[in-house]
Amino acid sequence: MLNSMRKFTPFFLFFFTLCFVEAGIMAEYSDARSRGGGRSFRSTPAQKAPVTQNQKPATEQKQPGMGRGLMGGLLGGAIGGMLLGSMFGMGGTGMGILPFLLLGIVAFFMYRRFTAARSSGGASPGYQAPASGGFKAPPQAPPKTALEEGLDLIRIADPGFDKDYFVQVASDVFYKVQAGWMRRDISSYRNLLGEQLAAEYEVQFAEMESKGEINKLENISIRKVELVSAGSENGEDFATVLFTANLLDYTVDDKSGELLSGSMTEPVKFAEEWTWARPLGTEDWKLEGIKEV
Repeated sequence: MLNSMRKFTPFFLFFFTLCFVEAGIMAEYSDARSRGGGRSFRSTPAQKAPVTQNQKPATEQKQPGMGRGLMGGLLGGAIGGMLLGSMFGMGGTGMGILPFLLLGIVAFFMYRRFTAARSSGGASPGYQAPASGGFKAPPQAPPKTALEEGLDLIRIADPGFDKDYFVQVASDVFYKVQAGWMRRDISSYRNLLGEQLAAEYEVQFAEMESKGEINKLENISIRKVELVSAGSENGEDFATVLFTANLLDYTVDDKSGELLSGSMTEPVKFAEEWTWARPLGTEDWKLEGIKEV
């Protein structure tokens, strides 16, 4: 009989371990170009959009161990009652050795049959399997990326915000800024820039003019453009677009046309993050910062 009880020991340990684990889970719920500058923004949203988590009902979480736990409890109760009855006598009503052995043998074979049925994929005797899908938890949506959470923040005040359209407009601004850079002229796109970035550009243009230099940017080809970051912070929405491109980048003397730096024939590759921002509740997007990646 001791050997039979030892067979239950791993099961009881496993069952109680699952209970403790489950309780723990429930408790924790550059080159010549120098166009970079301007303001900086977080690469991820300052706050996360609320995400509803679907929690499993307690009954569903405990179901996988229910059949085994029930069978173990019944067998343990029967054996415990027999042991107490024979140990203390209960006024001469304790069970004799033969019934004890017979019940022990029955319990042993019930346990063997139950475990055999479980290992072969069948159901235990007297146990009716639940209907298909009875214990399945509802599927959980994959966690959102930082970009998706940031877009959710923007769409709180602007439900119609279209990231694809935003990227198209950003590409148009990209070409317009490059063209103005070569002319050393900010007037054609001054309204598209934030105050800090515009002031820095004006300083750089004045410096190039004083040196008699023109920075040429030709044959610009965008290889990839994508929205990489978005969100809301400090009373502003922001969105960052990553441009991966190549171009001819060289500097010449503005009078003689003499090559001063760079190459007129060898294209260079670059990647830059351009960040736009606007006050909450407005459509007044401004290019606020450019950062070389």
